[in-house]
Amino acid sequence: MLNIGCDPELICRLDDEFVPAYKYFKHNSSFGTDGLETTAELRPGYCSSPVDLCAKIRVILELGHDKYPELELFAGHYVDSRCLGGHIHFNAEPSSPLISSLDTVLEALSNEIDDPDQKAERIKSGYGRPGAFRKQPHGFEYRTPGSWLISPTVSLVTLTLAKLTFIGHHDNLNFGEIKTNLDDKTFLLSLGTTLKTIPDDCVPGLDLLDGLLSENVDWTVNILKNWGIAA
Repeated sequence: MLNIGCDPELICRLDDEFVPAYKYFKHNSSFGTDGLETTAELRPGYCSSPVDLCAKIRVILELGHDKYPELELFAGHYVDSRCLGGHIHFNAEPSSPLISSLDTVLEALSNEIDDPDQKAERIKSGYGRPGAFRKQPHGFEYRTPGSWLISPTVSLVTLTLAKLTFIGHHDNLNFGEIKTNLDDKTFLLSLGTTLKTIPDDCVPGLDLLDGLLSENVDWTVNILKNWGIAA
């Protein structure tokens, strides 16, 4: 069974000023710090369902807010002069065609919803380039995406597309070929009819895709407001 996990990162602010995450969170915890200890990192574990994984993310965010209600949290590619990642983990062996498929699908989503200036700064810093992955004992982590924690909708759509890309790859779909001559939005909206297999737990995220692509996502806001956790 395919399981997916993630360790998306966040910037912490107090009264609109950056504060290092290590002042509040421990390194090895579900709401902890990354390797630099200046940015926060969520570790919700693994699920077969993107819906369940997002539910676990919400619980962690709520616990963090209950403990430190004064903190504001920010997602994206590059915030307060710091790179943020939204790494996605798979309990499977990586391959060049699979990584290329993830690049094709998730880059199309990124082109539609991410802040291009933030994205450019992160790439300039050496992170977020297409094809970035790292082998892990459990399988691999795909490291190209920025932190998609801006809202529950963006989170669910991102994780859903990641799972569907993996499934589509194993159904022998060539996403690069499918995307030929299609703009990013048209390509993404075509997936509902192109994919051979759509598990029930991917339907909610796929249903949200059309609406998300019509939004202008504001990457400058405290994510807790979008999650309905803070006013």
